[in-house]
Amino acid sequence: MPQKKEIAASVLRQAGQSPTSTTELPNTDGPIENGVRYRVDELLKGHREATLVHRGQEYRLRITATGKLILTK
Repeated sequence: MPQKKEIAASVLRQAGQSPTSTTELPNTDGPIENGVRYRVDELLKGHREATLVHRGQEYRLRITATGKLILTK
């Protein structure tokens, strides 16, 4: 599972901010033990939000102005 610093750096880059660390993130796409892992910046493809559909219900995944990731119904 990715470390919190890796996730935060990805979210900050998506929000147009620079992370304080310049550590290169490993490629974390692809299958994992219990599912599939996606990088948020690649999932959102340059946008700040996406609509996900699960069992006919729509959920909104978005990056806030402070770089946090929020999922709402």
